[in-house]
Amino acid sequence: MASSNNTSFFLPREEFVKVHEDDLLDFTKLQALIAQMEAEKKQLQEKINIENEETQLSKSNKLVNESLVVLDDVIKEAESYSEKMETNLLEMNETQEELQKCLGTMYLAETKIQYTKVLQDIDKLNVGLKKEYMSNDDEKCATLFANLCEIGRILHESKASHLKQYLKDVLIYWHTVLKDKFVDAFDDILKTIKWPFVNANFSLISPSQAHITKLQIIAEYLLQIEMPEEHQTPLIVPGLLADFPPLCLPIHYLLQPLRKRFSYHFYGSRQTNRIDKPEWYFTQVLSWIRDHVDFVTKWIQPIIDKLGLHHIDAKLELMRGLVQLAVEKLHSELPNLRYDDFTFSHSIDEALGFDKELRETYCYPNNEPSILNVLTQGSIFNQWIKMERKYALEKMDTMLNHLSTAFDPLAAEEEEFKITICADTFVTLLQTITERYESLPQPGHRLQFLDLQIELLDNFRIRLLQLANSADDRKDLMESKVASIANTTYYIENVLLDWGNMLHYLNLYYYKNRLELAKTEMQPPPDDNDSFGPGFEIEMDTVFADTLSLFRHMRRDLLRTLAEAVVHEAKLKAYSYTRERWSTMMYHRDLREFSLTPSACPMFEVLARRLHQLQKSLAVNLFTIVWRYIAQELDNYLFEDLVLYNSFNEGGAMQLKYDVQRNLFPLFSQFSEKPENYFSQLKESCELLNISRGSALLLRETLIALEGATGVEDRRPLALQEVGVYNFTPQMAVQILCRRRVDNPIENRISSID
Repeated sequence: MASSNNTSFFLPREEFVKVHEDDLLDFTKLQALIAQMEAEKKQLQEKINIENEETQLSKSNKLVNESLVVLDDVIKEAESYSEKMETNLLEMNETQEELQKCLGTMYLAETKIQYTKVLQDIDKLNVGLKKEYMSNDDEKCATLFANLCEIGRILHESKASHLKQYLKDVLIYWHTVLKDKFVDAFDDILKTIKWPFVNANFSLISPSQAHITKLQIIAEYLLQIEMPEEHQTPLIVPGLLADFPPLCLPIHYLLQPLRKRFSYHFYGSRQTNRIDKPEWYFTQVLSWIRDHVDFVTKWIQPIIDKLGLHHIDAKLELMRGLVQLAVEKLHSELPNLRYDDFTFSHSIDEALGFDKELRETYCYPNNEPSILNVLTQGSIFNQWIKMERKYALEKMDTMLNHLSTAFDPLAAEEEEFKITICADTFVTLLQTITERYESLPQPGHRLQFLDLQIELLDNFRIRLLQLANSADDRKDLMESKVASIANTTYYIENVLLDWGNMLHYLNLYYYKNRLELAKTEMQPPPDDNDSFGPGFEIEMDTVFADTLSLFRHMRRDLLRTLAEAVVHEAKLKAYSYTRERWSTMMYHRDLREFSLTPSACPMFEVLARRLHQLQKSLAVNLFTIVWRYIAQELDNYLFEDLVLYNSFNEGGAMQLKYDVQRNLFPLFSQFSEKPENYFSQLKESCELLNISRGSALLLRETLIALEGATGVEDRRPLALQEVGVYNFTPQMAVQILCRRRVDNPIENRISSID
């Protein structure tokens, strides 16, 4: 009790009152509680009395005071050390400054010593070069010059501008002196081995090993005296030639005789310099490459590899040097040909042929400067594009002006597509343009040609559409070129789908998207849900997506026009058939006594003739689309204008079933194994019209009685399926059953009430 009360003395007032509620109402207990609290108060006062040394608080206070005294001593000692450290730091800073002055003096002295040593080395090598040059020791001259070049490479990052300039002057001087000497020797040995190998020289005996060895030695000297790149004087060259890096000295001087021959034959007043015969100098360059690459690969490349110059390819440098001759020549001529379309076009063709053979036969890399650099200059390239457009349009005019043969099928083996002559010619035209520009290095230039191709495709589509629209008369439509135009359109569609998957056009699609990042909103895909959008078409994003959509839309319209023309003609012939007296026809028990309704013969004759005509003139897939559409429209027409319009007695119902199953279905069975699937309304109408009277009455009563039923209670679909009806709604089935004419008076009255 006491312990619980002791703990309760420290509670808040409200809780204390709640705990001791009973004690506070009893005076005796209240006095005891007060006494207990007084005792505890006294105990607490004794515990916090500091004067009493035995209390814990007094001991803790004493310990804190002692710690404060010790802390004061530590702080004083730390302040003393801090003052000493500041004094030492000042002394160290003074010492550091003195040391830095000494080190600076030492560095300056060492720099002067190194500067003097380098200068002495340069002078020593300079003197050595003079000595060896006078003694005709070419090998030592080349070695000493290579040492000078090595010093130049070491000093490349140095700030000693005067020393670097002095070294550069020495290098240039000795480079000029040694080069003149070695080049003279090089020219002499080239003459000895009958270089270059042209005309009759090519058939001579191969040079002797001694001459080859001497040639290699001098070539090695020339490689050793190459000026370091950092000391070469920049050359001011025209824009196009700036793309050609300098050649190594042996290749440069191997090309000099060929350059002279090229200038002699293809510049000036020589008969070989004809502006209308660019193939002459292109052929000459290619023949020189053919005749000389093996020599430089066999004899010059090993020397280059021996010196560790693995970045140099002798064969490539020889080709690049010869290509430069062709580039300079074409660049000088093309501006003068801009107003002569024939010669300009011929030069473009020859340049493209030259570039193609260079890459395919001699593996000239795509990243090297080429003749294409000339063709892609601004004004030249624009003229090239204009010329391609002009010639393409002229060819299209010529092709479509010969209507008598333009849309003839190309060959019997192309029966699936029935490719027309104009379609094949146009696709070949586009392929030729692609072959001409696909090797252009810049995607921007290729995209401009792609735009031209898309423009030509659109132009061709419009011309085909104009030809198709000229056959407005339905009588002339089947005899016109509409079917052949549809084949042409369909073939181009398939070609564009194939091209869209080619790497060339996929790359162009990627580059085009990058250029049109601001227009990334995708167009909705074309609607292929109608009967003229067959499932064999694969949708995907290509550079031809928009063009494909236009061709596809045009092809659908053409097929719909053909199909509607056949349906319209069939409807005209079928009018009397739909107005037959179906309610009074004679009933035959033996099916062999039935024959086709005479009034249906004109309709069947038109359908048979037109379907055969379309099958013969349309591509396989296109004809499939057309006959299915005709079947669908014919099914709708006969159902609405014959079945729903007339009443049928038993003989009329049987006659209709005979016409449909024994004549209409077989007409389309040559195109499908189950033609009845395309005449679902007629097929199911015949089923409803020919079930027995009792079954018909029972079925109709069931359908009427269950009108409005839902869920499992709705047994109408099951009842219809039992008689072979799967597509009609119960309401439509009742309407068809009411078309039955019954002879029983009671049934007649029931029918009239319905």
